[in-house]
Amino acid sequence: MLHIALVEDTAFDRQVLRSCLEEYRRETSTEMEIREFASGKDFLEHFPEGVDLIFMDIMMDEMDGLTAARQLRRRDEKVLLVFVTSMFQYAVQGYSVDAMDFLLKPVTPTAVKLCMDHALRRLQQSAPVCLSFSNREGIHAIPASDICYIEALQHRIIIHTKDRTLQIDSSLASAEKMVAALPFFRCHASFLINLAYVDRISGNSVWVSGEELAISRYRRKEFLDAWAAYLG
Repeated sequence: MLHIALVEDTAFDRQVLRSCLEEYRRETSTEMEIREFASGKDFLEHFPEGVDLIFMDIMMDEMDGLTAARQLRRRDEKVLLVFVTSMFQYAVQGYSVDAMDFLLKPVTPTAVKLCMDHALRRLQQSAPVCLSFSNREGIHAIPASDICYIEALQHRIIIHTKDRTLQIDSSLASAEKMVAALPFFRCHASFLINLAYVDRISGNSVWVSGEELAISRYRRKEFLDAWAAYLG
């Protein structure tokens, strides 16, 4: 379910945008909930929980869209924001509040479709990736971002997350395939680590979420290159 907020002080413009979104819903079978707000102040006072995408008019009487967006960013840095305006020059200012896109009035179904396709791609990319592991206790779905490192121990692996450990009857090679497209690196025959949790590296040791792990001397240079690439 996609949760959308329309922030627009003109009832006619809200209806046009809603109609375009409803058309997109019918054509793509995208489940969505649309809530309307007649001003930036009204939106901020009743900021909806779990909103995914906001369409906000820039030129509003009670509180303009840029002012509302700056206050919004103090609460939520990640929610997708699209500015709606009749004056192109104001859209450029949207970059200061990390606007994803802008729509030029009068809004058309084609423009909304392109914007929605873009938004859904962004949301899919940012959605947490869950990995599925099974043991005698059942099937465990663990967000990849919660895994600090995976350790090989005899014929099992131990998954170390931020708040627990989990033993699985599997191999480190199998786990490595599962995270092939994610920022993990096998720095040692016994350790597959999440680069996001690397604290520091010294000699042939790496500290991952406060724990010291060994780095294979044969993989050290490749590991340092991978970490540098991850850090940008």
